[in-house]
Amino acid sequence: MATLQMYMNESKIENTFESPVYREVWGDDFGVPNAIGKIKKIAVHRPGKELEWMKQAKYEEEAGSLILKDEKGRIRSYWKGDTFPDIGLMQEQHDAMTKVLRDEGIEVINWDDPKHYWTNMTFARDFAEMTPNGAILSRYAMYFHQGETVLGQKFLADHGVPIIGAIQGKGTMEGGSFCLLDRKTAIVGRSVRINDEGIEQMRQLLALQGIELIVIDMPAFYIHLDETFIPVDKDKILCSTFILPFWFLKLMQDRGCKIIETDRDDPFLTNNCLTLEPGKVLFSAKGVRTIKNLEAAGVEVIPVDISEINKLGGGIHCSTIELKRDEV
Repeated sequence: MATLQMYMNESKIENTFESPVYREVWGDDFGVPNAIGKIKKIAVHRPGKELEWMKQAKYEEEAGSLILKDEKGRIRSYWKGDTFPDIGLMQEQHDAMTKVLRDEGIEVINWDDPKHYWTNMTFARDFAEMTPNGAILSRYAMYFHQGETVLGQKFLADHGVPIIGAIQGKGTMEGGSFCLLDRKTAIVGRSVRINDEGIEQMRQLLALQGIELIVIDMPAFYIHLDETFIPVDKDKILCSTFILPFWFLKLMQDRGCKIIETDRDDPFLTNNCLTLEPGKVLFSAKGVRTIKNLEAAGVEVIPVDISEINKLGGGIHCSTIELKRDEV
C-alpha cells in the first residue's frame, strides 16, 4: 500500500531553471540573458533628499573631494570637487535620461530609501547582478553602500524578481563590475571593490546556470568594469583599450567582436553608457570624440548631459540596472 509521500512523489518535478514550473511560478517579467538585447524594464533612483547630507561634508585635499563621514568616522559619501552638489541640476539631468528610456518604450521603476540615509543610491547598478533567471545580491566592500543590499532585496521581491543567490561572508561584489555577455559567458573586473572570495562565489552561482566567468584585473585608478568595457551591438564592443589587457581584447576579437575605441581625450566615465538595444546607446553628451567613433561604426547614439551626476562618481550605466532584456 502506497504511503502519502509515495503518492505525492508522482508530482515531483525536475527542479532546474529550465523547468517550465520555474516560469509558471515566477512569471516571465524579468531576466537579463545578455548585455545588448532590447531593454524592457529597468530600475533607477532619482537623486533626492539623501544628498542633503552632503552639506555636512568637508573638503579633503588628499582626496580632492568633499568627504562625508558619520559620527564613527566612517565615510558615508564623497563628491568630486569642493562645491556642494546641485541637486536640482542632478534631478533635471536624471529626468532627461529617464525620459529617453520611457520614450524608447522601456518600463522605468524607481527604487528608494524611505529614510533617505544612504547617499549613493543614484547608482542603482551596484546592488545586484542580473542573470537570465534572476538576481544575485551584491555584498559591498565600502560602508557607504551597505544599506543598499537590504533595500535592493526588498525592491526585487516587490517586483517579482527571484533572488537566486547572494554574495556572502568575506566576499565582495558590485554590479558595475559585472557584465553578462551572453547566456554562456560573464565578465567581472577585480578591483578594490571586488575581491577573490566574491569572484569565486559568483563563479559558483553562475555555474548553476551554465555560465562561465572571465576575470579581468582592473588598474588601481578604476573601480568597475563598466568604466572600460560595454558591449554595444551583436558584434561590437566599446573599450578603453589603453586600460584593458591585451589578452582580453584578443579574446573578444577571437569571439568575432569589433573593438570601438573610447577616446582617451574624452572625459572620465565617457565609456559608462547604456546599450538600449543592438546598435543603439544612451551616451554622455560630453564624449564627443567617442560618439564619432561609435557613429562611424554604425552605432546610433542618443546623447544626454549627466555632468553633475558624474561628480558623484558614476555615469549612465552606473545609474541604471536592467531587470528585463530581450534575447538576441
